[in-house]
Amino acid sequence: MNKIEKSKILNYCIQNTENLFFSQIKEIDVVKKNKKFRYMDNDEISSMIISFYFDEVIFKLQLQKKKIKNITSITAKIKTLLQYQLNCDFEKKYFLKKVFMHLSKERKFSQVLDYCFKVSSKMWELAGDTATDLNYYSKRLILSAVYSKTFVQLLTLSDYKKEKIIEDIDHSLQKVKTFNEIKSKICSSDILSILNKFRPEQSKGRGF
Repeated sequence: MNKIEKSKILNYCIQNTENLFFSQIKEIDVVKKNKKFRYMDNDEISSMIISFYFDEVIFKLQLQKKKIKNITSITAKIKTLLQYQLNCDFEKKYFLKKVFMHLSKERKFSQVLDYCFKVSSKMWELAGDTATDLNYYSKRLILSAVYSKTFVQLLTLSDYKKEKIIEDIDHSLQKVKTFNEIKSKICSSDILSILNKFRPEQSKGRGF
């Protein structure tokens, strides 16, 4: 199946969420008309559509590279990308509710985690991150937590307003900044030298 065919079905699903049930997706007219789905079951078709949507998210996120080109601060770039993606999520929240309810029901939690990690990884890549060591993973895991926290809120809270997205982003990034400052102090040479004073002196003699 080509990209145009998948886009047509995906757009229909997004625009008709009230009648969207992944467990009965073969009953949708636009799916019925596609002969390529004839020998596929509901779960196979659902997985194809959901995976295609996730790929489209990454593709559209990549297009934001030009918009953040003139932003010098990496933190500001990350903030801009977070705001863009969460705004997009908010616009499609009814579709996304169905997606994640389906994935939870099918116990495909790894796909949810993989999605959040890929989104976060793409943001760091666009922001210019060049880490290759442990920081590569720690940065992405922390950003995944920041992204998923607001993502879950906008999906689950009925009174959640789009205007609150930037406030939640700022709050989460401030927590991360505080954590990094504490970590830096703990790892600084001054703190380490102080801690060394409290180490027990090695006993003189042969010992065991």
